[in-house]
Amino acid sequence: MLIIKTFIYITIISIVTANNEFGIFEAANSHYNEGNYGDSIELYEKIILDGLHSSDLYYNLGNAYYRQGFVGQSIWAYNKAILLNPRLGDAKYNLEIAMASMKDRIVLPSEFLPVQTYISIKSNYTFNEWLLIGSLVVLFTVCFFVASKFFILSNGIVQKSLFMLVILITVLHLILIDLFFEQNSQQPGIIISNEVNAYSGPFVGENTMLFTINEGTRAKIYQRQGDWIEIAIINGDKAWVPSNTLRKL
Repeated sequence: MLIIKTFIYITIISIVTANNEFGIFEAANSHYNEGNYGDSIELYEKIILDGLHSSDLYYNLGNAYYRQGFVGQSIWAYNKAILLNPRLGDAKYNLEIAMASMKDRIVLPSEFLPVQTYISIKSNYTFNEWLLIGSLVVLFTVCFFVASKFFILSNGIVQKSLFMLVILITVLHLILIDLFFEQNSQQPGIIISNEVNAYSGPFVGENTMLFTINEGTRAKIYQRQGDWIEIAIINGDKAWVPSNTLRKL
């Protein structure tokens, strides 16, 4: 009986919380439509602070930040939206616009066409979506194999079909492994402050300034020491920056 009461209580609290956050989201949208971008940012950030996340929320936040001239914050928000919904075309389009306005943007050489194609296909779905696709293909393969034992099918057709399915399963598992290590290696983030001085070690005065990083630059976090973090930007350069200049993805 106690378990049932607890479940009902948690359910009611969840519904009330969701309705409250939806009201805040609508209020934030109203502020944005009226041009009150600072107020909309404050409300969007409150929803995130409360632990609720959605691609629409981060997309709207990115638009508000961009309107306010905070390029780094907008790039961070668009990236968060795309992580939650890789097929959100508007977020990808706006991300390109925001990145085009970066100062001294680091542009790496283009990958070979096969690599570009692989990255494009891989990034079109989340890890959970790829996991679901892989599970369905495995289930279909098992069902096909079992069905082939009960129905008269040419051995050649069965063998060729199973061979193709095994190749497909292998490719899907390689994509899943790639995504897993990509998500569980160094924590990615976006520089949100402009003209950040990067040093050879933590603490100003004890280390040499190596270079300056502008807002919107993507980086990987390697370690933290006090209020400093060691990062590597996309061209491979490593340095230490204050932790409040970067926002994790």
